[in-house]
Amino acid sequence: MGHEMNLKLWDERECEVGEGPVAIGADNSEILWVDIMGKSVHRRNLKTGITSTYQTPEHVSFVIPAANGSQILGTANGPVRLEVDGSITNLPNRASADGAELSFPNRWNDAKVAPDGHLFLGNMPYEWAENESACGLYRLDKDGKKLTRVLDGIWLSNGLAWSGDGKRMYFIDTLAKSIDTFDYADGELTNRKVRWRITDDTQGLPDGMCIDAEDGIWVAFWNGSCLRRFDKDFNITDVIEMPVPMVTSCAFVGPNFEQMIITTAHDGVAEPGLDWGKTFICTPKISGVAPTLFPN
Repeated sequence: MGHEMNLKLWDERECEVGEGPVAIGADNSEILWVDIMGKSVHRRNLKTGITSTYQTPEHVSFVIPAANGSQILGTANGPVRLEVDGSITNLPNRASADGAELSFPNRWNDAKVAPDGHLFLGNMPYEWAENESACGLYRLDKDGKKLTRVLDGIWLSNGLAWSGDGKRMYFIDTLAKSIDTFDYADGELTNRKVRWRITDDTQGLPDGMCIDAEDGIWVAFWNGSCLRRFDKDFNITDVIEMPVPMVTSCAFVGPNFEQMIITTAHDGVAEPGLDWGKTFICTPKISGVAPTLFPN
């Protein structure tokens, strides 16, 4: 269970909160990820090692590739689309979905495109206090024209994944400490079930996730120093022990999606340990599946 799967440090850039890796391009070898609080979108090629970074005007929580080569960015007050020519197009924001701005500062967090092309994106408060379970999960319709809040009562919306048949959605609310499933059809969520919950805070908090070719989910654990793989019955089958505490997300990458990129955070602590916030790579014994691009 604990073997390292050839875990290696892959990218030296220290992210305050590295998040949301995704593979694009030839052989799925261009990897994008964000440093949320660093207002940065990082890029690195798996084969050539060529890196680049661009800055965003606000905290940026996700980068979602679209089929036309543009990127949808989860800027704090967005989302926005970074067009291929570098221009920015505004997309429907939370106020358009909720009828007004929320009464407390909040930002986007994790997001993923469902197999049928809708983008699901969730938010979280900057400060907890009275804002527990005041956030939600939203759906940006696949034509990019309408944003709808589909779930209320969320503390910190996080990891998302869908089963290979597209009928089951996995969802993490980090501060509810659970991994849930929904029945999924045509952008609608029904039949929510808690499938696994932390029993001991030393396990860390479930954060981002990805899914493999056998419908196993790999979940990053914040302050848990690991990723855990859950099979379809929510038994833990594998653990990737990490040399840093704050593990944030993961994605299958490369030819045949045989490798996995793992993002981490240093979270602005005064004296972060060695390699906190850097990005790692490993080779799990099960390969992954391609991410769905936003279709429009």
